[in-house]
Formats: sequence, structure tokens, C-alpha cells
Amino acid sequence: MKSTLFAIIGMFAATAFAADSYTIDKFSGDEVGTPDQYIDAEFGGSLKISATGSVENVQSGRFYVRQKFEDPFGEAPTTYQLYEGREGSDKANLSEFSLPDGIAYGFVVKAKAYASEDADANSDIEKVYFDGKSVFAEGVSEMYVHRGVKTIALVSANAESSSSSADDSYAEEDTYAAAAPESSSSAASDEYEYCDDNDPDCEEEDDYNYDVQGDVGATASRANDEDYASSAAANDVTDRFGIADEVRKWSAWGLVGVAAAGIGIGIYDQMKYSDAKSAYDGVNDVIDSHKANIESACGGDKSCYEATLWYEKQDNTSEISKLESRNKKNKDTMNSYSTARNIWFGVAAASIAGSIVLFTW
Repeated sequence: MKSTLFAIIGMFAATAFAADSYTIDKFSGDEVGTPDQYIDAEFGGSLKISATGSVENVQSGRFYVRQKFEDPFGEAPTTYQLYEGREGSDKANLSEFSLPDGIAYGFVVKAKAYASEDADANSDIEKVYFDGKSVFAEGVSEMYVHRGVKTIALVSANAESSSSSADDSYAEEDTYAAAAPESSSSAASDEYEYCDDNDPDCEEEDDYNYDVQGDVGATASRANDEDYASSAAANDVTDRFGIADEVRKWSAWGLVGVAAAGIGIGIYDQMKYSDAKSAYDGVNDVIDSHKANIESACGGDKSCYEATLWYEKQDNTSEISKLESRNKKNKDTMNSYSTARNIWFGVAAASIAGSIVLFTW
């Protein structure tokens, strides 16, 4: 039983570890970031290590690269680092991918990227680039990431462009046919329709009118504030999704730990239960032997046997009374460890089920 339970938790932990091997735990590479044709250094001759370890609030023209550092001799562990700089002259030559619905950008920054669906966990792409919206790599036509045990395909920008072009060509003829009437109608509407403040059916399209003839500075400040608020809101949503992925991952590992602890304590309780049962059975054997002696002394007389046995049990100092009192404690101990064992095995089973759900979410 113990070996089976250890095998179960071992297999589960191995599966969970394999699923998590597709995610970068932290950026810890100490190597200097080297610019290339896709990303330039902002200052000096080397790229700057990302101060936050994330890609957020990306300004126009800024670019990030995630670099994999692998010891060719296998003596040192593989590390990753995230660098930031400016868009290089050949950025347009990189393969561009967007994220499918439900996948947070913050998650993809730490998810190992693969050029094929069935690639080995250690065969991830060495350099992956980020601009806060899309994901880029050199010379790949497909890109995949893993979340738990799920394989997720990123969407190629080339495929999106082809699909968009096809849709545009189908609609082009109808668009030209309808253009003239729509323009005429729109012009007439703009010419004759006005907004009366006393008309309840009249609604302004915007609560704030930008003053382009008066205080230009105030107008620009208001526009910038709204732009920054919109950007902050978008990044907040991304951050929350990214944090959710981290929370799910560490919660799953936490449940693995609880399951391991539950199985360990359950096995300990089972061992104690077995010890208490052995003691209980041993005392029972002594009681049975003592009863056999009474029966032998009575020469097979049933009335003599029952009367002597009753007298022995009423006398707290008799051997049988002492043995039965001891066995009552053994029985209580057995029941206590049996209950605890069942509870901890139940906790372990529930934790395993919960962690599987989180790893595969």
C-alpha cells in the first residue's frame, strides 16, 4: 500500500514538473545583452536588462528581447534574461505573431516559445522579441507556447493579413457601389441637423469639447491624460491576467505540496494504526489463553467457567480486568489513527484533483 501511494504521488509530481518545465521561472542571466539587427542599444554598446522583468507600458519605438543562455557542455543550468532597447533596422524582417483570445501578454513573456508543436521542452527558441502587442522571432513560420499541459498556437501576422486581404477583396465591389449614396446622405444630415440644448432627444457625442482656438496647452494636456488613462487601463488588464497565470501555477504547486504532505501523514497514521492493531491482537491472544486456563481448571463445567469469568471481570485487580482495560485503550488508539488516516488521504486526493485542474487550466 505504501509503495503504491508513493508511486502515485511520484508520478503526479513528475507530470506537474514536466508541465511546468515549459515556463521560465525567473530572469537570472548575468550575461551582457548584445544588440543585433533587430534591436539596438539605447545607451552605450549593450542592451539594458529590463528593470521590471516584464514588458509593459511600452513606448513607441522601444523593443525587448528575451535571450536564452545554455551551457554547451551541460555543466551549468540554462538561464534567461530580458533586455530592452530600440527597434532595429531589420525588425520588419522578423516573423510576427499575435496572441489568441484568453492568453495574457504577461504570460507569454515568461512562456518558452517553440517553432513546432511537438518540440522538446528544452528546444525552445533562443531569442524572442516583444513590443508590448505582438511576439517576434527570426525565421519561424509557427510559434507555440504551453500553459500547463495545453499547447497553444500563436497567430501568425502573415495569416491575419492574408485573411484580411481576402475579406477586403470580396467586399470591395459592394463598397464602391454604396459609396455615393452614403456620402450624399451624410452630407445632407450634417448640413441640416443641429443640437438644441433644450431638446431631450439630442445627445452630444462627447462630454468634452477640445478648444483648438483658445488654450492649446490645456487641450493637449487633456488629450494626453485620456491617452495615458487608456494605456494604463489596458496594461492593468494585462497585468491582472499575467498575475492570474502566476497565481494558478503557484497555487497548483502548493496543492502538490499539500497532497505530498497528506499522503506522508496518512502513511504515518497507517503505520501507527498497524502498531496499535498488533498490540490489540497480542493482548487478545493473552486474554484467550487466560480464559482457556479457567475453562481447563473448571474441567469443562460451563457454569463454573462463566461464574469464574464473571468474578474475574468484576475484580479490577484480576488479570483479565487489567488485560481488557489495556485493550480498550488499544482499540481507541486504533480508531483514532484510522480516522486520521482517512482524513489525510482524503485531503491528498482533493489536493491532487485541484492541482490537476489548475495545471491544465
